[in-house]
Amino acid sequence: MHIYCVHIDQLLDETLFQEMLQYVSPEKKEKIQRFRKPIDAVRSLLGDLIIRYILCKHYGFYNNEIGYGYQELGKPYLLQHPHLHFSISHSGDWVVGVVSNNLVGIDIEKITEVKEDLASLALCAEEHQKLQALHKMDQNPFFFKLWTLKESYVKATGTGLSEGLNTLEITIHQENISMKKNEKPIHAYFETMELQQKHQLSLCSLSKNLHRDMRLFLFNEFTEEVKSLLGMSKAIDTLLNQQ
Repeated sequence: MHIYCVHIDQLLDETLFQEMLQYVSPEKKEKIQRFRKPIDAVRSLLGDLIIRYILCKHYGFYNNEIGYGYQELGKPYLLQHPHLHFSISHSGDWVVGVVSNNLVGIDIEKITEVKEDLASLALCAEEHQKLQALHKMDQNPFFFKLWTLKESYVKATGTGLSEGLNTLEITIHQENISMKKNEKPIHAYFETMELQQKHQLSLCSLSKNLHRDMRLFLFNEFTEEVKSLLGMSKAIDTLLNQQ
């Protein structure tokens, strides 16, 4: 399992933005260019590039052979390599992505003030009681830990919000995290951590992973890595097409 996290510590200038766009599919490029806010375009672009970079670096892909299909509820998958699974998430200053041989989901959220209607939507009755019992300063981190854990699970299963987050119940005991739905245990494995700048990250795998590789990048570091690796992949593809 490979997890890459990119911290957006500066905005992408237009020249570099256009250069990075050449590494995604025409369909993705068109979608990215429709965003009104530059930060949303950058997040979407980085999410796609993270997955492409991991696949090329760790799985020996050429960038041009990476194509996506979509399940009924919208979960993307690799058309030519359905045995590999991936997930992307972004919030605030971070974009994260994961690729695994097992069904996997990742979610990151910036820790902000919790709205009561959101808490009611996401938490079951027992979790809501625990939230209300906490000191005010502890409520927001607690909520977003539960929120991201549940989101990571529904991303792994591909059910999305149709699952009903308040039908899922999380129990955290020290470093052990478990989940139930309608009182029945769910077989899944979870990790959770808080990244810099108050962002909560959670990961769910439906099978136990013995190996996990996690890397954190500053913005410029990652774009340089992309230009080096995906640029080489593109040059090789061009050469092969000329033969």
